[in-house]
This record gives sequence, structure tokens and C-alpha cells, in this order.
Amino acid sequence: MTDDRELRERTKKTAQMLFHTLKGGAGFETWKKFDKDLARELSMFFAGTLYSREVISQKQRELCAVASLTVLHRPHELRAHIHAALNVGATRQEVAEVVFQQVTYGGMPVVVDALDVFKKVLEERGEWQE
Repeated sequence: MTDDRELRERTKKTAQMLFHTLKGGAGFETWKKFDKDLARELSMFFAGTLYSREVISQKQRELCAVASLTVLHRPHELRAHIHAALNVGATRQEVAEVVFQQVTYGGMPVVVDALDVFKKVLEERGEWQE
């Protein structure tokens, strides 16, 4: 078990690493508007406990998230996790490949929508090239 201070620090460090390029954050500010204490607990679980595990790399973890969120058609969350994937070292080609692979599981409509989200993320980051 870790103490609360250590968990808070790990939560901040992990959230910063993953989502520092995401304007508006990854949901925490919205969660706080409804229940500040629960928002803190959720954030500490996701960023401080789950996302900070070292069983797989952060890049692998974020590419898994991109794949899942593509198939589930969750564009808002997909945007956050594409930012995170790029922030932890995934290349544009790797993110695109993961999205394209989801055609088998979710169909072409979710792939097209995910690629649109990906393009917008690259534009936000100043990295889009025609």
C-alpha cells in the first residue's frame, strides 16, 4: 500500500505526462463540477493506480486505449488518448495503424470517424501536414 501523498504525486505526474497537450484536460474538470471528492478518487485510481502500472509500457497502454475507444466510437475520449499516445512516444504511423486495424472489429464508419479525430488532434498540436 502507498500513502495518500505518494499516490497524489504519482497521479499528478502520470496525468501531466499523458495529457499535458490536451486543452481542457481529460475529464477531471467536468467530474469535479458534479462531485469533487469522487472526481479526486477517480483521478487517483485512473492516473495514480491503473495508468501508472509498469506491466506494459505507457505507449502500449495508450495504443490499447486508442484501439478500444475507436471500436467503441467514443470520439471525446479518443481525442484525449490520441494526445496521450503521442505524448508517450507513439508515432503518427503507429496510431494510424492501430486505428486502421479496428476495421475488422468495428467497421469502416468507426475507423473513418477515428481518423477524423486523429486529424483534429494533429491540427491542435500543429503537426498536421496535407
